[in-house]
Amino acid sequence: MENQLVLEPKDAVPLPPTLNIRAPRILVARPDRIGDVILSTPVIAALRKHYPNATITFLVRDFVAPIVRNVPGVDSVFIYDPDGRHSGVGGFFRLMEELKAQDFDVSIVLHSTLRLAAALFGVGVPNRIGPLSKPHSYIFYNRGSRQRRSQVEMHEADYNLQLLRKLGIRVGSHKLPSRIGVSAERKAWAKRWLAEQGWDRQVREEKGDGKRLVAIHPGMGGSALNWPENYYLELARAIVKEGHEVLFTGGPGEGPLLERMKIQAAKTENNVLIYGGDKSGSVDHLAALFGEVDLVVAPSTGPLHIAVALGKPVVTFYPPIRVQSAIRWGPYIEDSEGAGILVPEVYCGEDFKCRGPKCNYFPCMKMITPREALGEVLRLLGRG
Repeated sequence: MENQLVLEPKDAVPLPPTLNIRAPRILVARPDRIGDVILSTPVIAALRKHYPNATITFLVRDFVAPIVRNVPGVDSVFIYDPDGRHSGVGGFFRLMEELKAQDFDVSIVLHSTLRLAAALFGVGVPNRIGPLSKPHSYIFYNRGSRQRRSQVEMHEADYNLQLLRKLGIRVGSHKLPSRIGVSAERKAWAKRWLAEQGWDRQVREEKGDGKRLVAIHPGMGGSALNWPENYYLELARAIVKEGHEVLFTGGPGEGPLLERMKIQAAKTENNVLIYGGDKSGSVDHLAALFGEVDLVVAPSTGPLHIAVALGKPVVTFYPPIRVQSAIRWGPYIEDSEGAGILVPEVYCGEDFKCRGPKCNYFPCMKMITPREALGEVLRLLGRG
């Protein structure tokens, strides 16, 4: 029964007639960040297995859309724009009009907002599933599930899958992997870009030199504590000394960080490749580049989950703070040996945020040494 969906009607709310039809129209909504959306894709896979003839629409923000359009099981993408076309009173009624035109039988909201929940209620979606965790959720979801995600009792992806029990669907933890889609056009672009920088995998393999390409993504949005910047640089130098190539990557706002990495690497004659900053493209450009590397090093951030969804081995760093921990936000993989997850060995006791200098272990992320990270990099490259 491994990797199979198990239906347990005794645990499910009785299904109304609209859920017994062979081809329901289903909306899955995750209107937030890249990593959160990627950790929602196992829900798509579970729904497709249970409802093979369903029409499944994925509601996301526009910056995430390029990597979910080609996800297996997704029939269409609904762009939610709360800061633009769906903002204000007029935007709310525009959102309702667009949702009503889709005539959904089921909506599954994985991250609830008042505007979206009210719109789905207003257009009369018969089965509105969502987490019961905010005051509005008790009003607008008629098939909600009580969840306290801040308690960190399971992984974020498992919290998402737990909502499907309202449809009689149960999935084992870490049985359905996260997935993203990268177009053939983007894949071809990544190969060309790397070749222009002097990295051609086919040539390397023909030479048999054994050199690997490791991507290091040192930036993040600040949702968790990060590894020290200079440690990423030390790790890059160590990887180069081991005979491999390093590609530093970053988002549109991380140009200064990447420039510092480039300057410091040049001082020690460690040439590295750089992608990102002002010249970076959409998120599927980064995903396409990750598809060409052998391993990705990144903190708790969206690009880490992009790498995992592409099946790449990863080395990553997590703080001991409860809501930021790897228990909820770590790589969602079945084989735990396929990732190097490094956490400071301290007793933190904090639930929501770092106490800073008031903590005896501050800054604890420095306790994870570049030598430890290099060991995980080499271990995973050896597995490959």
